[in-house]
Amino acid sequence: MTELPDTMLAALCDAPGKPLRLDRVPVPRPGKGEYLVRMEACGLCHSDLHVQQGDEPMPDEAFPLILGHEGVGRIVAGDGPLPIGTRVGLPWLYQTCLDCDPCLRGRETFCPEQKARGLDAPGAFAEFALLDGHFATRIPDELDPVTAGPLLCAGLTAWSALARCDVRPGQQLLVVGAGGLGQYAIEIAQARGLRVAVVEPDERRRAEALTLGASLAVPPGAAQEIRAWGGADITLNFAPTPSVWDLIAEAANPLSQIVAVALVHDPVPLSMMWLINGGHQVMGSSVGTRADLRQFLDFARDHRFSVDHEVLPFERIGEGLARLAQGDVRGRIVLDFTNRETG
Repeated sequence: MTELPDTMLAALCDAPGKPLRLDRVPVPRPGKGEYLVRMEACGLCHSDLHVQQGDEPMPDEAFPLILGHEGVGRIVAGDGPLPIGTRVGLPWLYQTCLDCDPCLRGRETFCPEQKARGLDAPGAFAEFALLDGHFATRIPDELDPVTAGPLLCAGLTAWSALARCDVRPGQQLLVVGAGGLGQYAIEIAQARGLRVAVVEPDERRRAEALTLGASLAVPPGAAQEIRAWGGADITLNFAPTPSVWDLIAEAANPLSQIVAVALVHDPVPLSMMWLINGGHQVMGSSVGTRADLRQFLDFARDHRFSVDHEVLPFERIGEGLARLAQGDVRGRIVLDFTNRETG
C-alpha cells in the first residue's frame, strides 16, 4: 500500500456565513468497514452554499466543517471488498441505520438516522475523504471524474425526482428552474419520452433549455402559455422560492404529479379543494438512494449529457462558491484535484 501523508489540504467552513478557509488538517484513517479515498474531482452544489451561508440550522459544535458531496476519487486504503484503485463516488448520503422502515423499503433517504456528507460528516472538499463501505458505489470507467461529480447530486436528484412519478411516454413535464438540476432533468425526461416546458427567470438559461431540447421556455408568470402548450402532467420544482407555487397549481393538468425538490422553508397556499377536485399528488424527493445512484450511473454511462462543466483548481473553491451565490454559472462548476495551482 502507498504510504499516506500525515496532512492534507482541506477547505474549512469555520462558522455559518464565513468564507471557506484553506488549511492543512490530518488525513483521516479508515476504520472497520471504511475506505479512504483520494479525491480527483468534486462538484459545487447549492446545498454547499446553503450550509456555508448559514441557511441551514446547525449547532456550533458542527464547525469547523468540510463541505462537498459531489466527490469522485480512487480508494487508497480501507476495509472492504473493493480493491485499491477503484474509482468511487462520494455523494450526499453518507450513512443510514440500514434497519428502519424507510431503509428496508428502499427509501433510505428518509431514514431518521441518516447522515449527510458535508453536513453531519466531513465532506469531499479535501484531498482525502472517508467512505462507508455500505455506501460505496463504483463510477463506470466510461465516465471521467469531472463529468461524474455533478451526477452524484444534481443529476441524481433530477433522476430520482422523476423516478418518484408514474411516467408514461408522451406526457408533459414542467421543469421549474433551469439551473444545473433543471438542465439534467430536461435531458433525462426526453430520454424517457416526455415533452418538456421550462419556467426560468434568466433569459440565457431559457435559451439553453431550448438548446437542450425543451419545447417551451418561459419566464415566471406565464402560466397561460404553459396551459396553451398543453399544461403539466408532471412538475419538478427546482426553484428555491415559494413564489412559483401559484404558477405550478395553475399549470397542472388533472391528476398531475408535483415533486418538490428545492430547499424551500416557507409555506405555500396549498388548497385542499384544488387537491380533491384535480386528484393531484404533491410529494417531496430528497437526492437519491444507493439503488437510484447505480441505476442513474448506468444510464449516464450510455447517455452523454450536454450540461456545461466549468473546471476550477481546488484552490479556487472560494471563487467558485462566490459565483454560485451570484448566479454566475451556466451549468456546473467542478473542482479539479489533479490540476493544482502552485505559488
